Amino acid sequence: MKTKLLLFFLLFLTIQSNAQQLIYNFISSPSTFKIFNDKIIFYGNQEDTGRELWLSDGTPSNTKILKDIYLGTEPSVKSGSTILNNKFYFIARDESSEGEIWETDGTDSGTKKVTNFINGRTFKLTTVGDKIFFLVRLETNKFQVWKTDGTTNGTVFIKEISDYSNNSTFEGNCNNTFIFTIQVASTMNSRVWRSDGTADGTYPITQQMDGNGSDSGGTAGFTQYIVHNNKLYFVTRYFLYETDGTLENTKNIGNVWNAQNNIVGHSSVIEANNKLYFMFYSSELNKLSIWKFDDITKNLTEIYVNTSNKYFTPSNFSKTDDSLLFLGSNSNGNTSLLSLNLNDYSVKDLKEIVNNDVQRSDFFFVSFYDSATIYKVTKDEYFISSGIDEKFLRKGWIFNKTLNTAENVNELDNITQAVVFKENLYYGKEMKLWKYGNNLSTPIVGKKSSLLFFPNPTTNVINVKAGNDNQVESVQIFDLNGRIVINSSDFLDDKIDVSRLSAGAYVLKVKVNGTEISKKIIKN
Repeated sequence: MKTKLLLFFLLFLTIQSNAQQLIYNFISSPSTFKIFNDKIIFYGNQEDTGRELWLSDGTPSNTKILKDIYLGTEPSVKSGSTILNNKFYFIARDESSEGEIWETDGTDSGTKKVTNFINGRTFKLTTVGDKIFFLVRLETNKFQVWKTDGTTNGTVFIKEISDYSNNSTFEGNCNNTFIFTIQVASTMNSRVWRSDGTADGTYPITQQMDGNGSDSGGTAGFTQYIVHNNKLYFVTRYFLYETDGTLENTKNIGNVWNAQNNIVGHSSVIEANNKLYFMFYSSELNKLSIWKFDDITKNLTEIYVNTSNKYFTPSNFSKTDDSLLFLGSNSNGNTSLLSLNLNDYSVKDLKEIVNNDVQRSDFFFVSFYDSATIYKVTKDEYFISSGIDEKFLRKGWIFNKTLNTAENVNELDNITQAVVFKENLYYGKEMKLWKYGNNLSTPIVGKKSSLLFFPNPTTNVINVKAGNDNQVESVQIFDLNGRIVINSSDFLDDKIDVSRLSAGAYVLKVKVNGTEISKKIIKN
């Protein structure tokens, strides 16, 4: 019986060691992942084709280039894409143009050019109802508003607007109306416009206003756009605004973060339990603030403030069943994964992620590099990619909500872009496309180490053995509330005495050869 158990758990851990799978090799890391028609569509760069559009169903055999649009090694794909009527629309350059709108149904023969006049002057595509809207930049301070049904003949000019500089900082959709924000020429202010697809129905719906600093376009841009209950919300330097796409129903809701003296370095917004939550972070103040907006009561209140005497790493919001996850300062002044309870707004420290005593000597906060990103992978598991450290490297963490564990997984370090597809994580790293599979909370066991534990379920004792002459460095057991119930001092002769534990589920955490391995165990 013991031999069968040994073989079973050896097989089990061998399966887990293959959690990371190589999908495809490129000459630079693949990027800009999106989901289209039950596939991943992304930018891939091959030596003989340059950067083109690729499709993958998540397997090596079905990961292929869509079409070599700019023949040879010249890159074709540029920023800007959308989906309309089960077709993917994107911007690409070829031998005759610096950038036109293309469409694809996911096949080479079904990949065709739609426009022939843009020549690289469009940067975003927005689906609104049964049309795609886009802006074309002309000479200095002039733009044209266009729409298309996805055909050449169905691409129609709407209106020209003047006295606006730079590209739009937002293009979106609310109530089948195209909404866009664009900077006013010779100012640091922006204005929100709307278009219903007609010249008369294309006009500004706000005055000139300044942004809070956390938009990628700088202080001119507004932030935290989100559609909620058929209204679009966004934040300026001082205020929260809402609009239904009409001038008469575009309103100032109230004051939020006052960015007069300290602009926002990073921001996030999320909808949860029919309420909106807005995050503001300042690296100058080492302060993070969360505001709640209730659309029913129209109440806008600050519900949480997090300050520190030293820099800490912010992140986006991510939602569990009853809480919001985000990164903030802990009692030690370092960065932890925090959980905000949506019922009473209490905050719990789940795991320290970053030691803030170590910081780049040239530090100047830039959100893309210095903030962390949280991805929800399954209903229980979340992937966290930290901001860059003093060596310009990132750490990859897996948080398991049910087991209440958070572990650094070396294979997930230094990931800048990822996508969740069919409850698996796909990402570009080291010029390759990778997949990280199920049971994310069990880190990979390296080729030079292995671990056997048995029996499971157990009544009195669990045997823990490290193979290949490796030593077990530490052993801990936690209950499902995260409390430690057994530590390494109880580990003798490769055995853990669990006889005094109550029946139920626990988390076994073992460190071997520098790798921490967590696994659920059952005590009978």
